[in-house]
Amino acid sequence: MDIKKQLEALDWFYSLAKGSETNKVYIPQKPRIEAPSAGGSFEELIPEQTGANSAGLLKMFAEISSEKGISPHLAAVLRNGKLIAKAAWSPYKINTPHISHSMSKSIVSMAVGIAVQNNLLDISEKITDIFYDELPDKINENMRKITVENLLTMSSGASFNEAKALMSSDWVKNFLSSDMMFEPGEKFHYNSLNTYMLSAIICKRSGISLSEFLENNLFSYLGINNFYWEKCPRGIEKGGWGLYLNIFGYAKLGQLYLNGGVWRGKQIIDPEWIANSTSKKIDVPDKVDRNGYGYQIWILKNGLGYLFSGMFGQNIYIFPERNMVIAINSGSSGIFPAGRLLDIVTGYISESSNFSDVPIKNFRYSHAAKLRNSLAEAKFGNSLPEGEKPSFAERLRRSIFSAGKEKTADEIPQAAAILAGNQIIFENNRAGIMPVLIQVMNGNFESGIDSAAFFIRNGTMIMRLLCGEETHDIPLSFSGIPAYCEFEKRGDIFRTGNFASLTLDEDDIPVLKVTICFIETSCTKILKFIFGNGGIILKVREDPELYSAIDDSAPTFLPSLGNTVRKAIEAVMETDIAEYKIKHFLEPDIKGTVTNIQ
Repeated sequence: MDIKKQLEALDWFYSLAKGSETNKVYIPQKPRIEAPSAGGSFEELIPEQTGANSAGLLKMFAEISSEKGISPHLAAVLRNGKLIAKAAWSPYKINTPHISHSMSKSIVSMAVGIAVQNNLLDISEKITDIFYDELPDKINENMRKITVENLLTMSSGASFNEAKALMSSDWVKNFLSSDMMFEPGEKFHYNSLNTYMLSAIICKRSGISLSEFLENNLFSYLGINNFYWEKCPRGIEKGGWGLYLNIFGYAKLGQLYLNGGVWRGKQIIDPEWIANSTSKKIDVPDKVDRNGYGYQIWILKNGLGYLFSGMFGQNIYIFPERNMVIAINSGSSGIFPAGRLLDIVTGYISESSNFSDVPIKNFRYSHAAKLRNSLAEAKFGNSLPEGEKPSFAERLRRSIFSAGKEKTADEIPQAAAILAGNQIIFENNRAGIMPVLIQVMNGNFESGIDSAAFFIRNGTMIMRLLCGEETHDIPLSFSGIPAYCEFEKRGDIFRTGNFASLTLDEDDIPVLKVTICFIETSCTKILKFIFGNGGIILKVREDPELYSAIDDSAPTFLPSLGNTVRKAIEAVMETDIAEYKIKHFLEPDIKGTVTNIQ
């Protein structure tokens, strides 16, 4: 056990909690990513035209929408290569690129397959032979045994992982210098830096970036554009995470594999590679609700198919027997896909009454209309509506707003308008506007919220947050129509869709709830202002809940600490700065006082 590395990891969490990370030089990770102007270029059919039952699909989507903890954002369903259902839970937009998290690992596997068929690489090669010119002076002998295939199957045994990468400027060098937990190929151990090394190998062998390699050899054929992949300090794509792509791009990649690597008559990826990468190569732990692991691809149980999977519910399900692809982006509270989302999707697929081998002729068009109308009305955090067509007046009102007409001050509730001209000053805290998950994943740390001021501009309520030296103006919508904005944080640019509501709690105390959806990510920030007679309390929460995710991810991100990671972090924080115990850091309650600024 490497005590030094344990202390380095704990020191990183300690510095995050006390705010010293905000002073470090930061390399921006996320530029502005424009959404494609067109859709997914799929032919759209009603489900019955492909032999799928609209009622079954609606039941699946209704369960996904109403199940606590799934929080769907975007979805696209293909059957026989046709788009039969699509959904964007407002404020999420159907064409907006969305983070993939570890779903991108499967796309790196595609790149490796293309490199193999182009004779740039052999999966039996040792990584120390590939990086012969970057080897450290001292190297673990088991490191010399790691092959490309060991990286593909998550069986390298290397201990250098995501948490340590955040503290490193040269990920390749540190991977090659890392300790070994077991002999390569001995067993499965999930480590995103395995995928990063595959990305680095593609760059080294091709002479171009992973993004360029995929654009030249894959994405251009599929009509995929407007994507972005975050990079390490050396400028190499992270591989195992950090890809932004829209839901139709994800669906296309699933369909490509369902087609055996063929797209519009052209063989893009060798079918033998697809067959190998989607068959079980290694067993996975019993606690993982899947049958095994291929080449950066999860194999589902009961022979249903396979899965490109990212944490918090970024999934592409491929079901060969049903000739279906289901792509989903979400903000699930579960860090891995096992659980209700997987159960709901596979339950739908397993029900034979949902499908016919031929187009369904005698069906009720009202079922297809109900599915279409329900998905068109999907809203984040809400169950699906009944699917009845809105009235003419309602459709006209929505059309006017969607054309960009500004809302009037009359649409701001009278009680909320009282906030205008007031400012709330908060006690010292670390609860910035950016979700902690984004801060940690990008290494982009920020100061807490010093104050929140409210005013009306062009008929819209604006909440102005002061965080250290930065000011963020966030428009608030009190209707069902989201207010959008964009802000920059140390060079990273994020888009948000914002909602607000003003209610009374069970004790008749006024509560302003502001929900800020970071629509290109899996994250939502929730600010709840409680206006009591003794002062104001700001409760800051996030979805997904990072606190519970720490327990789930401990063996993945900090294997040297194992399942004791949270207790270890809490012990350090309790010893040195008791007020920053991790629970209170991630989910703080902050005291504030009101001053008038008019």
